[in-house]
Amino acid sequence: MALEFTKEDGMIWQPVFTLPRNEKKLFASLSADGIAAYLPMRRITSVHPVVSKGKSYCYKREFHVPMFPGYLFARISPGLRSELKRNRSVIRILPVTDLEEEKLLDELNMIRELENVSEHQEFDITNGLVKGIRVQFTEGEFSGWEGFVLDAPGQDGFAYINVTCVNASVKIRYPAAWCRILEKIEP
Repeated sequence: MALEFTKEDGMIWQPVFTLPRNEKKLFASLSADGIAAYLPMRRITSVHPVVSKGKSYCYKREFHVPMFPGYLFARISPGLRSELKRNRSVIRILPVTDLEEEKLLDELNMIRELENVSEHQEFDITNGLVKGIRVQFTEGEFSGWEGFVLDAPGQDGFAYINVTCVNASVKIRYPAAWCRILEKIEP
């Protein structure tokens, strides 16, 4: 039976921010405890060209990775929220109000459709960071600093940001999730 994204009294769907590469582990733990959770996955193909003894080979491997690295979604109650925070894989649970949950439920249904499409077509997911956009770091050791995106985030979720200080430019590799867009580029 497919997971339903519906409102339920006393429960609310919330994004859960996990440690890197812990999404599947946390999803399995939540599912084993009977907690409704959703970990959107997408199919990617890894191509590894090899030249051996003058012959070329190309190894292709398809596998599924989390659509949003570091995140999954869980339907939890306020009491379960504090218990879930004690899980070692959880960094934080992003708060969602009742009004925001309506939008989140629509987005989760949209994400499910994207997940189905990813079985037949590959695509990349970014958080809106594109080359040339101005951002501010919201977390980490450089919190509050501002800079410009040099390269959009890669598969690892990191972007290169150019920060200028004392008439010098510094290229910083920083988690895209910790960047807030200050100016949007009009298409």
